[in-house]
Amino acid sequence: MLEWLSNNSNWITPATSIGTLLVWIFYAQLLYNGYSRQTRPRLLINRGVSDEGLDSPCLICNMSREAIYIYFILVFLENSKKSVLVPVTDCEEGAIGDSSSSIASRTRQGPLESGKFLELLSFRIILERAASRAGIELKEGVPVDPNVEISALEFHVVCIYGSDDKPFGAVRRFNLKTNDAGTPLLEPDTIDTRRKTSWRYKRRIRQWLKAHGQ
Repeated sequence: MLEWLSNNSNWITPATSIGTLLVWIFYAQLLYNGYSRQTRPRLLINRGVSDEGLDSPCLICNMSREAIYIYFILVFLENSKKSVLVPVTDCEEGAIGDSSSSIASRTRQGPLESGKFLELLSFRIILERAASRAGIELKEGVPVDPNVEISALEFHVVCIYGSDDKPFGAVRRFNLKTNDAGTPLLEPDTIDTRRKTSWRYKRRIRQWLKAHGQ
């Protein structure tokens, strides 16, 4: 055996070196993937109390290791009449108009610490605000006009993570359906919130920044 190893050392040594290199690359990839998962920003958009239907509050939860700065929050109302994009960053008009109130009570823009959540308006109020912008009259969350159909609410939360200077979007879509009794129901389109960082989406972010004056 030793003689065979000695006679074939000219190719065994390089093969051993290559094998060792591949093992190190494999473990380095594992370490990088683990580090990437730990440092990747993670934002969840969910219903606070699902049993309350449209009256459930919309929650934005920061599951990242560091704080996230929220630039603005937009809701896209998909409907058969006129789809609209509505900002919901600012709080209720009464709070906004009161100069003595704190910034936190006037806007949802700002840092969100790790492990914390931000409570938006209820889905019903968000739906009514967006429907009003689209010129749709609602009754108990359902369009009065039977020819108008609202299909979904899609949330876009635009953020900056930690010391990173590149914004990203957290997106989740909620389908709007009605049961046999005619009661509107919300169904999330995906199990998790999607993180969007493509150049095309970042271009949309720049357009939104200009449009909404952030």
